[in-house]
Amino acid sequence: MIFGVYALAIDKYIEVVWETAVRKHRIAQLRTLIDQALDERDRETFYQYSTELNVLRKGE
Repeated sequence: MIFGVYALAIDKYIEVVWETAVRKHRIAQLRTLIDQALDERDRETFYQYSTELNVLRKGE
């Protein structure tokens, strides 16, 4: 019984760590893409990536 609860806690911890890593990686990607959009003066792409970045940041 204890081992089952422990395994469940470990699984949840791993899931949270994984999701955090994926979110941080996507945020870094988006920052690069936003910089590129600014350099290229691509307003539509800038707003698209900025919106996604704002949504991800709310989850931090």
